[in-house]
Amino acid sequence: MSDHLAFLWRQLPNLLVGFPQQRPGGLVLSLVLAVLAVGVGFAVALPVGSGRLSPRRTVRGLALAYIELFRGLPLILLLLLVHQGLGGRRFGLDLSPRQSAFIALTLYTSAYQAEIVRAGLQAVPQPMLDSARLLGASTWQIFWRIQLRYALRVMWPAFVGQAISLFKDTSVLVVLGVGELMTTARAALGSDIRNAAYWVSLYLLVGLLYMVVALLASQAARRWEQRRTSTDLVHSLANA
Repeated sequence: MSDHLAFLWRQLPNLLVGFPQQRPGGLVLSLVLAVLAVGVGFAVALPVGSGRLSPRRTVRGLALAYIELFRGLPLILLLLLVHQGLGGRRFGLDLSPRQSAFIALTLYTSAYQAEIVRAGLQAVPQPMLDSARLLGASTWQIFWRIQLRYALRVMWPAFVGQAISLFKDTSVLVVLGVGELMTTARAALGSDIRNAAYWVSLYLLVGLLYMVVALLASQAARRWEQRRTSTDLVHSLANA
């Protein structure tokens, strides 16, 4: 047992930040890729999700095609298509595995986020929109100041769940050799047959790291939501 603990203790820094010559890596790289993909993905999902509600059939069709394409492909297949297809020199690009991983994760999560955006916008009460129009608000003012603000409250739990899911999905980046958490764990075991005894304990530690980050993110999101609800209640009482 002491040998297992000693091995895990030696590998813990590598699991957290990557090997010295490949930093940032490990858990830090998984977090960075997930956060960047979620942020950029939302910027893509906002117009795509809004396009699903457009009165123009062409816009709705293009938005639906984008969602079904990238949501329907398995993430591991999308990674390979981006890296071997788009990332190949065939199109004049030479993407590194990290760049390909970021693009694939962004496309993948934006498709799911777009549907969350659509559902959130549809949840806005129609009387609220009608009242804003009667007050003379423009279409863009209604969208940014009323629809989106209201929808974000509705979308928040689903967004958090999607972000946590994407963070765990970074484990499939091992197929590209990106030095994230799973790849680092695999490299830590290496080809030394003597490390076979540590296989179970090492991957249990990796699973624990994923679980801790997911739990902390969930708790932080829940506290932010509760604080936001309390603040809105205070404002409502003050206005009353």
